[in-house]
Amino acid sequence: MPRIKAGEIELNYEIDGNGDALIFINGITMDTNGWAYQAPFFSQYFKVIRYDCRGQGMSDKPDDDYSQQLHAEDLYNLLEVLNINKIHLVGLSNGGMIAQHFALRYPDKLTSLVLVDTCSYVDKLLQLMVDTWIKATEIGGNEFRYDMSLPVIFSETFIRNNEENLIHMKENNLLTNSPKAVINLVKATSKHDLKDRVSDIRCPTLIIVGEEDILIPLKYSKILHEKIKGSQLITIPNCGHIPSLEKPAEFNEIVFRFLDKVINS
Repeated sequence: MPRIKAGEIELNYEIDGNGDALIFINGITMDTNGWAYQAPFFSQYFKVIRYDCRGQGMSDKPDDDYSQQLHAEDLYNLLEVLNINKIHLVGLSNGGMIAQHFALRYPDKLTSLVLVDTCSYVDKLLQLMVDTWIKATEIGGNEFRYDMSLPVIFSETFIRNNEENLIHMKENNLLTNSPKAVINLVKATSKHDLKDRVSDIRCPTLIIVGEEDILIPLKYSKILHEKIKGSQLITIPNCGHIPSLEKPAEFNEIVFRFLDKVINS
């Protein structure tokens, strides 16, 4: 997996396929493996680019600001060095927050936007989640934080039926995450507040949410849908916070249908 200088830091990234650029942005503590079910499918039709945000995976983990605004700038710098002008952008959770900032700051770069299990602002309820993750990491490190977060990340059915997969995910999660970087990443989400600005997003937008998402429940996706003119909201039944992992075939089909409609409209 190559690393490339993007602005002042090096980002880890992977490119598969050819065609229009389709970018996937990870959620917190995820790396490029989080899109393992998407890359093989979408690379048949697009140039798929997965990358680790600063503080995540194999990218640099500086001990400083991890704001969504800075993440958006990192993505812009990555596209510049890769000589990519227009993109379809998919962001999950914190990646969806970054995607909103990118859409508002660099609207001419976007052909379409997919926001997955994310929100336009962090309210008191979400702040409690943020504080819990920080305290869990401070008290017990990444392993305790990971174990504690499982019930709010995945649906009950997925946890019950994927014991072996969850063990592998945990092993990878512990290998690729620094506790200090995780804390910095999570703290930065507290400042996310675009509730009065997301209505300025003008590109075709799809909003996807797992019906059983406890971490960022359905109501936050409904707010995004109400604010972003012309957006489409799709709820995936029996699914938690990460539909790209829990329901990959259904997720891929939903995103592909949306992209195909955008391209051929």
